[in-house]
Amino acid sequence: MKKIRNTYLLLSLLVIACNKNNTASTTFNYDLIVEGGINTLNERQYIRLTKPAGLAELSVKPVNGAAVSVFDGSNDITFTEIGNSGVYTAILNNNNNYGEPYTLHINYQGKQYQATDVLTGVVPIDSSYIPLTIQQGSDFTITIPRHIFGVSFAQQWLIMSQGNSWDPSQFNAKYNYSYSHVFGTPNALNPLTQQKNILHAGLNDSLIIYKFSLSSAYSTYLYNVFQETDWKGLLSSTPANVHGNISGNANGYFYAIDVDTQTEAVKDINK
Repeated sequence: MKKIRNTYLLLSLLVIACNKNNTASTTFNYDLIVEGGINTLNERQYIRLTKPAGLAELSVKPVNGAAVSVFDGSNDITFTEIGNSGVYTAILNNNNNYGEPYTLHINYQGKQYQATDVLTGVVPIDSSYIPLTIQQGSDFTITIPRHIFGVSFAQQWLIMSQGNSWDPSQFNAKYNYSYSHVFGTPNALNPLTQQKNILHAGLNDSLIIYKFSLSSAYSTYLYNVFQETDWKGLLSSTPANVHGNISGNANGYFYAIDVDTQTEAVKDINK
């Protein structure tokens, strides 16, 4: 069973229903799909607007010419589209307004859409606890559980080999995120809850570690996406109808996330 590895595939599953008696896919008639949001790592922010896409489609169709802005608690910041890519960008100096909401406004073809997320502070990375295991042989084999359940604080992780980095403008990048859920596991014995990401590293290599905060609403959304994708699997007959925080006839999730990042020598992790 093929795993879902990137945001595009996750959002594709949000708009696809599989019929038990028909192998053809049906696309929900959303006006647009929203990806991206506000992060504290960079002042430049990115939001992508696309048309709903099915898994059979080779590329997403951008939404061009929308009026996009974000209210940061003090000002409305206007986003500008990069070419005809459907990716909208702006500099947001007030990107660390912790505990406060950020609100997205979209005007497209005379219709209004809105979304709000609250920026929650991330619990800093502690080198004594990083969710992975390491086996040493001729090199290091690093096993990262894709989902951990029942933690005190919901968070998202991205652990990569040295030389890589997270870029919020790269919406098609195949980032292997892992998730710590405050919710319990649906069934601890089911193999779909045991999915893992595997890395290999040399004796003197390092890992690039990102940790992202999740608001209560965003963590619930990601858990629901997990239940409709990794948990049930790509071939589930249940429609993957997970709705995000976008108002109107739109889907996806506009986030506000705090980001911590560290570079750790593999040999020093979890000692």
